[in-house]
Amino acid sequence: MANLSPVRLEKSRGKMVLYFCPMKSMEVLDKLSAGDGGGIPGQVTVEGLSIPRELKEGLYTLKNVTVTSNGTMQVRATDKTEWKATYSDLYSW
Repeated sequence: MANLSPVRLEKSRGKMVLYFCPMKSMEVLDKLSAGDGGGIPGQVTVEGLSIPRELKEGLYTLKNVTVTSNGTMQVRATDKTEWKATYSDLYSW
């Protein structure tokens, strides 16, 4: 279980797109098994995550997601997943 911060939301073709490229920290809240000590993979898959309609473009902390890695980083929503605005006022979209 982890918090990822910041992630970026942007509108593209009328839909919201999630980007992990600005992410600077991964706060590990709970470990299920030890990691391999390697770096975070360059590719990400996302499962079960929905973007609330009221969110605007900007930077957010994605809280309480499960993160696993097996060649690709997998981010899965949980029943405790939430979005918290972080630096969204840096952008004037």
